Amino acid sequence: MAGHEPQLEQLKELTLSETRSLEGGSVVIGGYGLVGRTVQRAVEEAGFDTVTVDKVDKEGVDVVGSVADADTLREAGIDDAGTVILALPDDRVTAFATLVVRDLAPEIEVIARADATDSVPKVYQAGADYVLSLAAVSGRMLASSILDEDVVSFGRQVEVIRSAPGPLVGQSLRGSELRARTGCTVVAVQRNGDLIADLDPDYVFGDGDELIVTGTDEDINQFTALVEE
Repeated sequence: MAGHEPQLEQLKELTLSETRSLEGGSVVIGGYGLVGRTVQRAVEEAGFDTVTVDKVDKEGVDVVGSVADADTLREAGIDDAGTVILALPDDRVTAFATLVVRDLAPEIEVIARADATDSVPKVYQAGADYVLSLAAVSGRMLASSILDEDVVSFGRQVEVIRSAPGPLVGQSLRGSELRARTGCTVVAVQRNGDLIADLDPDYVFGDGDELIVTGTDEDINQFTALVEE
């Protein structure tokens, strides 16, 4: 969806599931390495209680044990938690832990880290609500610094970028055949400070327009190659 911030906030209120709300309980963080510590700081700064779980007994760990073990999860308070964040360095353990968490708490929100991109679908299949591939994110950020892209967000194998229209200036949305040529979708255009989200197929791209485009990583690469011709 595309729109101004107040419109998106209204949409969020209409679609947000209460069972997925962080307000429903604490956040259980599985894995207390660099990623886990970073997550804990960010979540606590946002005002939420956390319970950290790690196999190694060290400073900052609340419960010692495997996050893939049901008894450890119960000790961490999974029955009263609203979210489980799996920040583990082993994707196989992450997938198994996701299965265990989902079996113990079917309605809980599960957010997982994946080191390998090809592990992402496996963790989703295990029951995670959101999987963040560190390789894909870091790769896109590095590419963005080279290509001068403005990456808006990282999603479920989908990217959203801002881009100048380049050679598309003077062409209509319909006439450019962007979706057929690249697989990408133009969800909005920013022109003279105004966000145009309800694009007509006959909308003509102008010099100075800023396109907000979404697509898979491969699609975005094709789009980038097109507008930089």
